[in-house]
Amino acid sequence: MKVKSELERFLALTEPVTESGCWVWLGSETCGYGRFRVPEGNLLAHRYAYMKLRGPIPDGLHLDHLCRVRLCVNPAHLEPVTNKENIHRGIGFAAVNARKTHCKRGHSLSGDNVYIRNRKAMWEERSCLACKRLRKLAALQKGRA
Repeated sequence: MKVKSELERFLALTEPVTESGCWVWLGSETCGYGRFRVPEGNLLAHRYAYMKLRGPIPDGLHLDHLCRVRLCVNPAHLEPVTNKENIHRGIGFAAVNARKTHCKRGHSLSGDNVYIRNRKAMWEERSCLACKRLRKLAALQKGRA
């Protein structure tokens, strides 16, 4: 009986999807990401695939799933990017907020009209200064009435 190599064992836990090109992970998972057991411990499956088939992940970078499928382990669908870039490419609050060009009242979110909170954090909350001034004025007028 032939013993499978680590890479053969890994590939046996994937299912290629012809239409998308994804290699869907069939093994264990945590938080929507595949987990693969190696002698050193558990690794995220997509990170293992990238390191084995493409090379080392540059220090300080995360792997972004270009296909947007967390269980995909196809190294061709993974790109090393900063954590901030990875977050901004997504669909979460920080990403949606970063892509806004105007506030809900139509004011431009650029130049002197934008207020940015949490500049040092991985996410930035951008708000409209014109709207902030209008809210403050309304509160002052309400207080006088």
